[in-house]
Amino acid sequence: MIYTLLLVGAVIVPPWITIPVGLAVSLILIYGNRIDRRRKILDIQKRLNNLKSEGLVIDESFRGDEDDVFYRVIIALLTDLERSLFKLVEKNIQLLSLKEIGRSIISSLDEKKLIDSIFDYLGHGVGYRETAFILLRKSRQMFQAVVNIDKTTSYVRRTLSFELEEMEGAVYKSLCSGKPYLIKDIQMHPLFVVRGEPIFPRSTMTSYICVPLLKSADQSGCKEYENCPVKKSFPDIEGNPYMKNKECLSCPCNPLLGAVIVTDGFRSTPLTNIDQVTIETVGSLASSNIENWQLYMELRQEEVFRENVLEGMINGVFVVNLEGDITLANKSAREMSEHDFDDLFNMNIRELILDASGGERSSPVHSSLEEGLSLAYYEAYLKRADGIHIPIRMNVSPMMGEEDEIQGAIIEFVDLSEIKRMEEEIRQLDRLAALGRFTSAVAHEVRNPLAGIAAGIQYLNRDENLNSDQRENISFVLNEVDRLNRIVTDLFKVAKPRSLLYGEAKLEEVIDRSYMSVNEIFSNNGIEFHMDIDDNLPLIEVDQEQIVQVMINLLKNAAEAVDKGGIVSVTSSVYKGGDPEVIREKDREMICVVISDNGQGIEAEDLEKIFEPFYSNKKDGTGLGLFVTHSIIQHHQGRITATSEIGKGTTFRIYLPIERPRKGEEIEAGRTTG
Repeated sequence: MIYTLLLVGAVIVPPWITIPVGLAVSLILIYGNRIDRRRKILDIQKRLNNLKSEGLVIDESFRGDEDDVFYRVIIALLTDLERSLFKLVEKNIQLLSLKEIGRSIISSLDEKKLIDSIFDYLGHGVGYRETAFILLRKSRQMFQAVVNIDKTTSYVRRTLSFELEEMEGAVYKSLCSGKPYLIKDIQMHPLFVVRGEPIFPRSTMTSYICVPLLKSADQSGCKEYENCPVKKSFPDIEGNPYMKNKECLSCPCNPLLGAVIVTDGFRSTPLTNIDQVTIETVGSLASSNIENWQLYMELRQEEVFRENVLEGMINGVFVVNLEGDITLANKSAREMSEHDFDDLFNMNIRELILDASGGERSSPVHSSLEEGLSLAYYEAYLKRADGIHIPIRMNVSPMMGEEDEIQGAIIEFVDLSEIKRMEEEIRQLDRLAALGRFTSAVAHEVRNPLAGIAAGIQYLNRDENLNSDQRENISFVLNEVDRLNRIVTDLFKVAKPRSLLYGEAKLEEVIDRSYMSVNEIFSNNGIEFHMDIDDNLPLIEVDQEQIVQVMINLLKNAAEAVDKGGIVSVTSSVYKGGDPEVIREKDREMICVVISDNGQGIEAEDLEKIFEPFYSNKKDGTGLGLFVTHSIIQHHQGRITATSEIGKGTTFRIYLPIERPRKGEEIEAGRTTG
């Protein structure tokens, strides 16, 4: 435009005027273009310097002569773009490596593996030679730093512990604010020292980065924490009070987990914002993992605590699902049932806990599951692995889910074996005490008149003038006197039992002796006697004479209960369980002797009373025979039961310990001493 105007003016204005003006304008335009070019070059240099500060290596060969400067700038930019491409590929590889290390970090619940993974990535993946991983140990209210120094000629890893008071400078500010810091002037913002020693001794660093590790959840609750001791001491404190006092280190509202620190020591280039982003990414992964690891450890500690409480309970505990399958059993439950872990988890509760009712017993727990009701102080039986039933008292509570639906049941129970044994002994003692009082009050008063009556009748019997009817009456009176005397003698035996004289005995010989004593009754009535004793039956420790007395009494009763040509059988074997009423101490084997007949049987209402004193259906019975038998078996800490069916016969079962009862080093002999 300007040159056009000058040409038009040359036609109108004389040349001696237009030529100088044209030259002046040209010079001005040339100067202006040079000024504009220099301004653009300075702007390019400034922007290139900004890129250089972000880690790009810019070739500055375009400086100096301005001829073809833009060509040289373009060549320099292309060169740097090529370099940037290689760096981008390198960063991409680092990101892929970071992805893999991230997977390793997130999946790891081992603190040492986490730290090793981070150091491995920062050292070998990115190339940092000096790194530190700081963890807050809340339980000890202190920090622990794992420092890694990887020089060309040496490798050092050490652990430092330090207090809050020892931390200062930019690291302390970074942890307090929760923001990452990139420090490029270590003279103005040096790293803190621990007990006078630098974290990275003899370092060549010129810059470092500190990235705090924080919990992912919102920690605004720290401001509203009413019981905060720091806020109570300093009510005017601004912002979050955490990290203002040592007590803050153990506060549950403190979001701080630790920090990651890297330096440019033993590297050729200083740290940049790109390095900060890399460390922040690693820190984010590490924070999530540490938080998960801490939650896992807290849950694990709580789980261990619950397991210890559950395993330490004296009472047994079963947990079952809706089908009654056992899902949990504590130590006491395993010991009482004598089943191990694997066996119990394949069992249903109806196989273990049986109702106290007769017949085919069912589990009361299923009723509780079906109806959703609780059972309190319910008595049942626990079937052990060896088949023995032990009495238990249990509480059953429904196990509820998050939506108040029934998911199963919790069964807490206690072994009643000792209590039941004591109750039985107390009942027997009560009966003996009542019988003893009766015996003491009546026995002597009866025996003295009986002796006088017997003497007087015997004197009358000497009279030669007595006829046969009179002598028969006198004989009847003497027999009745003898019967009364036997009753009084039996009363003394029951009320004051003698000491048990324990000794080893072979059961087959005991039964043979007993049978020989009643053989006449069997022979006279044509009664068959069958005996079946296991060949491997061990010797038993009993008072042989008293056990013979028991067998004689039971064999005699059986022979008298059957008709001519009847059958009485005796079998014996080691007791393997099956009778819930039999209480057997742990590790004490028992034998079972079964005496059966095929007589008329005993009515159900009579069967309940046969072991009571003075109860008998025999014409001449005293009602003390079975009572004495029951007492002898109880003195041996055994048990005798009776079952009967009208028209088919009666069966007595005797359960005796193979070894004499012991307590510590002393011999237990029922209620007597031996």
